[in-house]
Amino acid sequence: MRLLMYSKALYSTWIYYSADRILFDAGEGASSILGNKAFAIRHIFLSHGHADHISGLIGLVNIRNNAMGDKEKQLSVYYPKDNFLILEMMKYISRTNRRLDYQLEWIPVEPGDRIELLDCQMPRYVEAFPTVHVSNEVSLGYNVVEVRHRLKPSLAGLSQEEIVAKVRSQGRDAVSENYHQKLFSYGGDSVAIKPAYIADTEVLCHDTTFLDESDRKEYKHATLTEAIACARDARVKKHLYCVHISSRYKAQLRKIEAAGGQLDGLDFEVTLVPPGRITVVE
Repeated sequence: MRLLMYSKALYSTWIYYSADRILFDAGEGASSILGNKAFAIRHIFLSHGHADHISGLIGLVNIRNNAMGDKEKQLSVYYPKDNFLILEMMKYISRTNRRLDYQLEWIPVEPGDRIELLDCQMPRYVEAFPTVHVSNEVSLGYNVVEVRHRLKPSLAGLSQEEIVAKVRSQGRDAVSENYHQKLFSYGGDSVAIKPAYIADTEVLCHDTTFLDESDRKEYKHATLTEAIACARDARVKKHLYCVHISSRYKAQLRKIEAAGGQLDGLDFEVTLVPPGRITVVE
């Protein structure tokens, strides 16, 4: 899994998930930093309509139409249905980009909707789930999910020879079953995500605006304690990335990095994504 992440609370947040050429949110400067990678993007999933999560759309749409790159690849933008701020951005982009050389598609999404990504032996799709940010605006989170195959639990005691014989006589479906594994989960600027929505995900990106609970004046962002508790309750398998951290904590983050940057006693790794710095995950 390769990720490029940039998140600075109030200024800009976006995450590029390169495996499926997805951009989650599109904050200011996304196209400038991504450069030619902007032409690789196939899908943009928006969590909500605040400027620090959608203002980069203007540059992305324009760059893909004018810079030196493939100008024929379709770009699909998925957004929370009826989100007023995003609808206004759509109008502005349509007025200022009347002659696009590629198809730009805007697709409203509701909780539970699935968007197919890859149709192969192990298909992948994105599934939307509800989040809570501000009371007067609908917002969504997204899971990237892969359909995998495994041996049916009822056959766990069989030897390899017995399994092979069963496949030969009854076919592969007699011994295997499909299951849906969440590879990556992103919640935007949400307060603590309900663990059931992201259960057993491998990687979670969670809002962590406040490292100190006492700094939160309104209930519309999450704290570090809440993000870790959410990841623990959701049984995150590999990694929690804490994003949208307030710039007020830069000095504290430097101390954490100097100490090794790891939090002990957890079944998953935790990375605090420094505000205003590009973070690359290989």
